[in-house]
Amino acid sequence: MKLKYLTIIAILLIIFSISFGFPATANAQESGDILITKTDFEDYPKVNIYIYFKEGSELEALDLKQEDFIVLENGEDVRNLSIKGLDEIPDPIGVVLVLDTSGSMIGEPIADAAKAASLFLDEMRSIDEFSVASFADDVTVHSGFTSNRKKLRDSISEVKAQGETSLFDGIIEAIDQFNSRSDIEYRYLIVLSDGMDTVSKHNVQDVIDKALQEGVIIYSIALLSSEFNPGDIRNISESTGGEMLVAVDSKELKELYKSISKKIINQYRISYTSLWPNAEDIVISVSVEKSGLSVTTETGYENPYYYTAPTKVMIEPERPFYLTIFDKWWAGIAVYSIIFIMITLFLYAFILFIPVRRQTLKERARIYGHEAEGGKDEGKFRYGEVRRRGPFGWISRIISRIASRRGFIELFELKLDRAGMRIRASEFITLHLIAVIVVGLALYYLTGNLLITLLVLILVVVSPFLLLNVKTSQRLGKFHAQLPDVLQLISGSLKAGYGFNQALSMVVDESRPPISDEFRRILNDIRMGLSEKEALENLAERINSEYFNWTVMAINVHREVGGNLAEVLEIISDTIRERDRVMNRIKALTSEGKLSAIILLILPVIVGLLMFILNREYLSLLITTRLGMMMLLVAGVLMITGVIWIIKIIQIKY
Repeated sequence: MKLKYLTIIAILLIIFSISFGFPATANAQESGDILITKTDFEDYPKVNIYIYFKEGSELEALDLKQEDFIVLENGEDVRNLSIKGLDEIPDPIGVVLVLDTSGSMIGEPIADAAKAASLFLDEMRSIDEFSVASFADDVTVHSGFTSNRKKLRDSISEVKAQGETSLFDGIIEAIDQFNSRSDIEYRYLIVLSDGMDTVSKHNVQDVIDKALQEGVIIYSIALLSSEFNPGDIRNISESTGGEMLVAVDSKELKELYKSISKKIINQYRISYTSLWPNAEDIVISVSVEKSGLSVTTETGYENPYYYTAPTKVMIEPERPFYLTIFDKWWAGIAVYSIIFIMITLFLYAFILFIPVRRQTLKERARIYGHEAEGGKDEGKFRYGEVRRRGPFGWISRIISRIASRRGFIELFELKLDRAGMRIRASEFITLHLIAVIVVGLALYYLTGNLLITLLVLILVVVSPFLLLNVKTSQRLGKFHAQLPDVLQLISGSLKAGYGFNQALSMVVDESRPPISDEFRRILNDIRMGLSEKEALENLAERINSEYFNWTVMAINVHREVGGNLAEVLEIISDTIRERDRVMNRIKALTSEGKLSAIILLILPVIVGLLMFILNREYLSLLITTRLGMMMLLVAGVLMITGVIWIIKIIQIKY
């Protein structure tokens, strides 16, 4: 009696669920007896439509030919039709049989399910291929795709019922079987379950998305049980173009599997070339007329390759009040005038790099304390400099007065001396400021992007200092390379009986810049009254060379305690050569690491530039969205961290 009441309740639940509890199919649309399971436009404008007939329909018993079909597209008759039954197509159909082997299937249900699945194999064509999988606590794949019926039956006979129900995971794993068989175009999955999912990691939507992605149509059989809840499995089947069938008793499974095989084989594929490749929405009408029967169904879809040029609506953000002043005509003239003046000054500043006339004796003497005409000295001239006249000189003198109060002039004078640049500190600072202003205004005017402007301005601000460091390193490298030979020359001169000043004069005559220029300044300092010690110490401070500091220290010690200066200088020369040999060895050993560091640092920049050239819109998200800017900031911090890390790795302390 309990079983009878349970059966009646289950049947009432099915009727209620069918009437109210399940959503309409998402892909398949029906009218009368025709069901459209799938519309394929992967090779658009070629369109493939797959249809079958509702169970019990009179159309199933008819032998339909191409002339019995009428297809309309947006109301126009499609002529270039190709209609074939699925059983006429020489390509194999791929089917995965998925069986529920949870504990609720123990006994007669699992035995009947195995027999029904084996019978299904005989109902299909010999060329069709099948795979067998089951699910309980875990998912088990018993056989990959094969057309060997004996092997498939042996695989089905292995299934045993025990454990929980991982329905969704089982379907996902079964769909994955098609990954190894890209040649199977017609893909179906038949899943049998007697209850709801209890232990899966995936959900209903995951299954639907996976099936749609792989082009798999899922048929399901719901076997009534105390845990019967067909809502999820019905949703999966109807969303993928399949159908759910219900069995009250496991004895009915054979007929249901047989019914599914007919639905698969009795499908028709309608192929044609679309008449509306440029239309946005397309409505297809399929009609069958034969033996007095006339049935029509419709489906529609959006053209997957329809393209409408996007209309960009630029919504300008509200600008601050102080920026609206630039909308005035007189403000525009003022801005253009300033830019013109700055560019003019910028070009004029390049005169600094043009060779100038030779200095007079009076001008050469200014470095030794001679005051400029007009009273107070407006700034000492460095060796080899010429005082500039005109607008640029006027601006540089103003900047010189301001910068000298903070000690910037002395700092830049020293750096420019070490770099060997014949330009005054005030002129260097002026040129730098003009470049920053001109580049900043021009770039912001051209791009209108504050972030890009700031990034470029940072580069413009840093570049002159990098240039100074590079030129200083180059000049110091040349000085170091010449120093051993110069010390050897001084030592030889002293041994030959020359005085120290005469030896320095020989260095000036026999050597090349930069060391000849620096020793010439030593001689000039000595001739103008400075002691040899002070002149050498001044050069040591300008050059900031560890090697030359050793030399000056040795000469000063010799003057206090006496000794053989020629021999001391020769020892220092040999020491420098030996040290250079060791340093060159270290550079050779660390060159691979340095090259790797350079590649790692340059590669992201090169890739970014290539992406900017090839797909500017894709890369623009980095500078037009908040998330993109945060990503750039994080990337910059990581790059700096990487640079510091790599420097620490390749730096060898000695």
